Amino acid sequence: MGPADHPRLASEAPLARSALAVAVAGVIFGFCFVPQLLGIALGGISLTREPKGRRHATLAIALSLVLTVGWGIVLGALLKWWATSQI
Repeated sequence: MGPADHPRLASEAPLARSALAVAVAGVIFGFCFVPQLLGIALGGISLTREPKGRRHATLAIALSLVLTVGWGIVLGALLKWWATSQI
């Protein structure tokens, strides 16, 4: 099977590609949790509609969940620090 036999992700699984892009955007804009929610939603839709994008959709969902937990911990620590430093 040569390179021409492999499907292109952009043309055959656009939702999976979008979910992955949004999940990666969550690294920078994750404090508002919108990219993570979009990554999870688009990944879930892609899992049901695009069988060729399953790997990327699963990666997007996993990345979104990890970033949600990570940003939750960071923001929780920041809130705790702010609450204890106030008089």
